[in-house]
Amino acid sequence: MTYRETMDWIQQIGKSGIILGLERMEELLNRLGRPEQDLKIIHVAGTNGKGSVCTFIAAILEAAGYKVGRYISPTLYDYRERIQMNGVYIEPEALAEGMSVIREVCEGMAADGMEVPTVFEVETALGFWYFKKNGCDFVVLETGMGGRLDSTNAVAHPILSVITSISMDHMAQLGNTLAAIAFEKAGILKPGAPAVIAPQKPAAMEVLLEQCREKGVSPEIMDRNRLTVKERRLFEACQIFDYKQYKNLTIHLSGTYQVENACVAIEAVEALKLENPMRTAIIQGLARAEWPGRFQCLSEEPLIFIDGAHNEDGAAALRESVETYFPEQRKILIMGVFADKDYRAILKEMQNVSKTLISFTPENTRGLDSAELKNAAQPYFEQVIDAKTAGNALDIAKRRAKSGDVIIIFGSLSTISTFYDIL
Repeated sequence: MTYRETMDWIQQIGKSGIILGLERMEELLNRLGRPEQDLKIIHVAGTNGKGSVCTFIAAILEAAGYKVGRYISPTLYDYRERIQMNGVYIEPEALAEGMSVIREVCEGMAADGMEVPTVFEVETALGFWYFKKNGCDFVVLETGMGGRLDSTNAVAHPILSVITSISMDHMAQLGNTLAAIAFEKAGILKPGAPAVIAPQKPAAMEVLLEQCREKGVSPEIMDRNRLTVKERRLFEACQIFDYKQYKNLTIHLSGTYQVENACVAIEAVEALKLENPMRTAIIQGLARAEWPGRFQCLSEEPLIFIDGAHNEDGAAALRESVETYFPEQRKILIMGVFADKDYRAILKEMQNVSKTLISFTPENTRGLDSAELKNAAQPYFEQVIDAKTAGNALDIAKRRAKSGDVIIIFGSLSTISTFYDIL
């Protein structure tokens, strides 16, 4: 297939949507020769912070001189972003070559009367194929949804499992309680592989520790008591902190929550027990790490920040960052969200940040209609404006913003590239 033909085929198989389960993925990988078995995989699950923790881990390992594959979702700018090696996206030619191999396997499965793999399963298999072909030293693998039944969990022997912050999200697929969701995330824990766990709410931590005991896993838990934030410089996107024996560490991501994500990554790298001295790599990797769309400044005049907060805990983390950096300034909120999210919980979390919220409909089939979001937001805000589109929302916010005001855009990761394009 050419690259164009490849993208057409991906769009075609993407119509099946999300179907959890490992049967199709196992068969697909068996027919591909199990490429994942030749890779050293760091498997990362969680509700919030997965992408940031993966970014930090990969950056540290790259700074140590390793060839690092990285598999992420969702993507922000480019389809090829989901499969990277040392920060470089998979080449169009390699993507087309790998997908041609995988398409032939999928057609063979269909001819044998089997279900055709979903688009996420195909993409995950492509990642394994590409990383093996290029001889990656490590692969940082981000789950798509949940963990236990996520296609990435076909990996039977990761070298490390990492679980980031767990909160209420994807309840229709993962369960309606924090404990149920934590059980699904804990599905990536494997006997014989060490685990690192971010700080959790008690209901989630209880389940995670129980699953660790059942699987004979001894987890390392990131210790908030050994973390000291020393300085935050907003417009330099700079935070300086100490964690355990590491002093004056620097990251260039602004959200207050990113410091804990960096510490989870430190625990992950330490758990690998690499022979290569990692202290310098940790310092350099954290300082080099880039992860757009997480409390990122898009404009200084007017002052505009964007954040991918799309669930209750994500909104709480965003609120903390806004209150930390802008305690006195007037804020104007712009929100677009998917209909399957608990958007009322997000609205409730953000209600004391501002008196004004502007709604828009995301450019996605899952997007919640802006009028419906407006109706849901009215009990929480003095003024709610239905802007219909992202462009109109930004225009309205700019017209209303006075000197010193801050515009905050949030609600969905998928809208980040939309606003990048507008600005």
